[in-house]
Amino acid sequence: MTKVQLVEENVDPNNFEDKNLPTDVHLVTFTLDGNTQVDAVRAYAMVDVFDDYYDRINDKGTVLKIESGFGKIKPRLYGKIKTEED
Repeated sequence: MTKVQLVEENVDPNNFEDKNLPTDVHLVTFTLDGNTQVDAVRAYAMVDVFDDYYDRINDKGTVLKIESGFGKIKPRLYGKIKTEED
């Protein structure tokens, strides 16, 4: 069961608009088939993000970094993290 919600794929970290997002948003930088990509995701813990991306891209890419500190809204005011199972 994944505990990660994809907010936006292929974001530009320099122009990422996060003021309307919760503070549990993380930016994941990873390589996939030789291309570097950044996704914005919600998760309760970075380890959940790492586990999810490691399992998803293990044989095709590498997780380079996971950054937190984005978003301006308290997560409980924004709503629960929605997973694929929800």
